[in-house]
Amino acid sequence: MTTPLAATSTRIPPVPAPLWAVQLLTFIGGVGTAVLTNGVYFLTKHAYGFDTLHNYVLAIVLGVTYIVGSSFAGRIVDALNARGVCTRTTLAVTLVLLGLVCFWPPLVAGLSDDPSKTSWAIWPMVAIYSPLTGILWPIVESYLSGGRRGNELRSAVGWWNVVWSSAGVMGWWAMGPLVEKHALAMMAALGVVHFLNALPLLWFPRVPAAHVDEEHDPHPPVYRALLTTFRMLLPMSYVFNTVLGPYLPEAMKRLGVSAAWAPPLAATWQAARVVAFFTLQRWHGWHGRWSTPILGGLMLLIGFSMIVLQPHIVVGTPGLTLVLAGLALQGTGMATIYTGALYYALEVGNADVDAGGTHEALIGLGYTIGPLCGLVPALAVHQGWLAAGRQEFVVLGAVATIATGVSVAVVRRVHREARKN
Repeated sequence: MTTPLAATSTRIPPVPAPLWAVQLLTFIGGVGTAVLTNGVYFLTKHAYGFDTLHNYVLAIVLGVTYIVGSSFAGRIVDALNARGVCTRTTLAVTLVLLGLVCFWPPLVAGLSDDPSKTSWAIWPMVAIYSPLTGILWPIVESYLSGGRRGNELRSAVGWWNVVWSSAGVMGWWAMGPLVEKHALAMMAALGVVHFLNALPLLWFPRVPAAHVDEEHDPHPPVYRALLTTFRMLLPMSYVFNTVLGPYLPEAMKRLGVSAAWAPPLAATWQAARVVAFFTLQRWHGWHGRWSTPILGGLMLLIGFSMIVLQPHIVVGTPGLTLVLAGLALQGTGMATIYTGALYYALEVGNADVDAGGTHEALIGLGYTIGPLCGLVPALAVHQGWLAAGRQEFVVLGAVATIATGVSVAVVRRVHREARKN
């Protein structure tokens, strides 16, 4: 998910968009984007026989195009507003385009004598779908945050995290019984879902309400240092997550998990993320504590290590248990870092949470670097330059190197800010 865009139209509505309508659109859209962003690798495996190498390349395409869409989202909205096209219309057109592009792979397969040879269709689909989602979510968040302030804003954003993360779990569970034999039909069904998602727009104002600048009570100086820390950890968490995306289908197959159960079990990290989002929304004892980013980062690294090193530690049912426990830690760590970055941005005063193209490019960079960490060793194994049993160690080493670099940078930044304070 990305960050709010400021409303730029001169016709600013006096009241925010109904929260229930924003949450409904978020939930419906979250189902589609979860399956076709994080879960597309299960679809390509069963529809086209993609292996881990092909899925890593697809993930890089997804990440690079996401950078483009999210970086230009604000400028697109501004340019269309200047030409008299309201933000609600831009959002509606984006949803329709998302729906249309979902029909492309099943349409190409339906017109072919040999559907198994139409795998080329997935590449332009992802290259169009991914930047469209990079435009979609900033607009939705501008409606979420516009006209809200203080506790109302923090509560709305907190529940919004629970809603979109819950939608991802539902999407992956729905994918389970259909993915093996009906992967292409699922893509078409998700196109219909995106069309239906335009209905809540009937209750949206033409443009988001203007952002209300918040008058803050004095906050401890440590909050600014914590904000810096979480902002640096946030893209790293996306690196960890996107390394695993193309890896999980093969990992589940190796553990003997059936095609129907692979997506639901792989969604363990998403389910854990929902629970963590809800817990952090209700319990505020983590505010102002350095233990929060430390634990979030450790959970990411430990959970990731449990998953990729599982073949070398334990196999069979114990191996599956280890992977599921690692996924749960991964999801909890991601939720902790995401929530911390969001909370301190609001508290310190930057209510446009990490807004701007630079931050969006960093998130997109995480989407791209993660698959690269997996692609290089996967390609080396494919070419015979690296033994298959060593691939996991290379992936873990690459991610650990990134984590170490980020940790060093975080310590240096925090030290500088602490001296200033």
